[in-house]
Amino acid sequence: MKNRFDYGPNMIRRLPIVMSLVILVVIMIITNPTRTDFYTWLESEHGIHVSYDINETKYTQITNGQEKSLNFRSGHIQHVGIFTTYDELFTDAEGNEIRIKTIGILKMFFKR
Repeated sequence: MKNRFDYGPNMIRRLPIVMSLVILVVIMIITNPTRTDFYTWLESEHGIHVSYDINETKYTQITNGQEKSLNFRSGHIQHVGIFTTYDELFTDAEGNEIRIKTIGILKMFFKR
């Protein structure tokens, strides 16, 4: 007669794999980048600086040593738990569009 609490050799071999996957998912959830992390990456990668005023948020971009003001047109953030996607659209004074699409995972960002 087999005990229902008896673990077979297959179950014992699967346990480290299952535990590793659980630990990996927990690490990915903990290290999911925040909006502040995104703004830091946006400034370092694209030169777009975000400043907060009491009434509004201002976006400026520094390219070739010149600072120009940007208008925020639209944005979309999707938090999935283990990663986050960002899609932001800016326009400059001349009407040129700047679209930033990125995915954030493990406190890092990658262009999409």
